[in-house]
Amino acid sequence: MNDKRYDLICFDVDGTLVRHPSNMVIWEVLNLRYGGSREINRLRYQMYCEGKLSYERWVQLDVQTWIDAGATRDEIIDAVREFSLFPGARESVHELGKRGYKLAVISGTLDILLETLFPDHPFDTVFTNRIFFDDDGRLEAWQATRYDSHGKPVALREIAQRNDIPLSRTAYVGDGENDIPLLGVTGCFVAFRPRSRTLAEGADLVIKDDGLHKLLDIFH
Repeated sequence: MNDKRYDLICFDVDGTLVRHPSNMVIWEVLNLRYGGSREINRLRYQMYCEGKLSYERWVQLDVQTWIDAGATRDEIIDAVREFSLFPGARESVHELGKRGYKLAVISGTLDILLETLFPDHPFDTVFTNRIFFDDDGRLEAWQATRYDSHGKPVALREIAQRNDIPLSRTAYVGDGENDIPLLGVTGCFVAFRPRSRTLAEGADLVIKDDGLHKLLDIFH
């Protein structure tokens, strides 16, 4: 008999599983490295929020800038190394898997971030943006996720349906404004060090600690 209150736990990545010393996400780091600026990051985000820029076009603008600058796999991995897993991330996620939870990632991050910092992850499903390299290791293409921001509830429903899990028995752990669309959709929203007041006020639980160990108390 399954006595767990939840069966599926989904995670964001930047700011949730991994952190940067300057609290940036991987997109910001790579844009700065390849000739962009904080102002470009801000303007593109604003245009996306105002509906003047589609998500796919936003991804295209950023990644094409990196391609034009000659970005390589080694350079991007070097940038990824600026990030680190939050304390308790690896141990807690693996323990949750051992406890029988289905685990997934629904994030606007890049696949290379998770692959580099958490190659031994136990996630059953991973929805992120993807980038591709040619035989010489040069960045050459990308695939924008359909499941960031307002697409996150779509992904959650898809994963839940695939595993025959009601939404009331799903949980999500996130920290940013692009996680807000999941409020009221998932059975339990855990805001980890939330960067959004709306998220903090709407979440079922808030973790203010500098690590993810409390997840093991929340999900018995």
